[in-house]
Amino acid sequence: MMKHILFALTILPSTSFAEALPPLNCAGSAPDWTLQIGSETAQFQFQRESEMTIPHQTSAEGQEWPQALTLISRNDTAIAIIDKRTCGTAPYTAEVLTQRGQTPILLTGCCAVTE
Repeated sequence: MMKHILFALTILPSTSFAEALPPLNCAGSAPDWTLQIGSETAQFQFQRESEMTIPHQTSAEGQEWPQALTLISRNDTAIAIIDKRTCGTAPYTAEVLTQRGQTPILLTGCCAVTE
């Protein structure tokens, strides 16, 4: 089902952001995961490492935040939702919806701007 949702998102037109995302380093624990977000690519590490493209980005309807990114690689797909809310000492929160086999997985964590 997740692959069907991601396919539907990939055929939607891209929407420009009112505020562009800077490059981000995101991470969470229990379970451990990381996501480095660039302008057109991302590197996702959860149980395996995936180099991903970001074919589409959009913000919430009529809002600047949160912003959603479609992430696609040969073996993995994910949707990352980034919100401009303080998370510990980081300025952004992240929620990543992915799957392993038929099992959907929701990961949560924080994002800092890449320096």
